[in-house]
Amino acid sequence: MSLTFVVGTASDVFAEDLARQIDAELRTRSGGERYESEPVNALGWRALQRRVLETLDLAPQLTSIDAYQAVYVPGGDGVQHKPIGSLADPLQVGSLDALLEELRRFASAASLPTDDLELMRLAASYLEHEDPDADLDVQTYVQLMLSAKQASVRGQALWLVL
Repeated sequence: MSLTFVVGTASDVFAEDLARQIDAELRTRSGGERYESEPVNALGWRALQRRVLETLDLAPQLTSIDAYQAVYVPGGDGVQHKPIGSLADPLQVGSLDALLEELRRFASAASLPTDDLELMRLAASYLEHEDPDADLDVQTYVQLMLSAKQASVRGQALWLVL
């Protein structure tokens, strides 16, 4: 199973009626072109969470959100669980700004790049790697950081999509 990070609105991720309910609840910004990361193995999310827990004292945006019905919105505060219409489970809503701060702290502690060009080079090296599941934590970090930066620049939500 793969995981992608999508920058855009709920309609980029959910069916039309549900997307309207979610956008209304989150008051997410509409418009703008959709951005989607390269897919990563879904196991990479847990691998990244484990590594972040080993590296940082506190990182709730990275460690308390599951890669299921989750979104990071500009601004925001903490991690919230919002019941939405017909969704069986609440939508997990994190802060995009806090996520970026946690990613930067993690990158610094783990000696990982934060520069776009370096991130893209690292992503390309994994696309060419003979083992597609090598360093799932790093692969997931790279795609998440690139996507979070796109979402921040655009002022849009960042969705985790399984």
